[in-house]
Amino acid sequence: MRDGRRRVADPDITPLIDVLFMLIIFFVLTAVFVRGAIEIELPRGGPPPVRDSNPIVVTVTEDSRILWAGGEVTRSELPELVRGARAKSDDILIAGDRNAPYGGVAELLDELRGLGVENVGMLLGEKDGGR
Repeated sequence: MRDGRRRVADPDITPLIDVLFMLIIFFVLTAVFVRGAIEIELPRGGPPPVRDSNPIVVTVTEDSRILWAGGEVTRSELPELVRGARAKSDDILIAGDRNAPYGGVAELLDELRGLGVENVGMLLGEKDGGR
């Protein structure tokens, strides 16, 4: 005699789990590659707002030299110059050459912040149509 109970079949989901793990790996790897492939163009801006004071312009040249108010200085001279500028409450603006290494400008900005300069402005080129 037959018993009135039916047997429930247990499906094997191992292949489904394998496919899901492969999809997860695919999406993780694709997300990593896509993140570094985005190309951006940094914004341009107009001149900074006009203030009564004469700001000190620190320039980073194409060959990574540093000019303080037009005169070439070394990194070891920066702390003394910054102390003098802070004592007079002068604003400091960084003017990085378009072809200067980005790292050189970033290092200068970091060094100025390390010397206690809270607000540093960036001089930008004038807007020129589409570029």
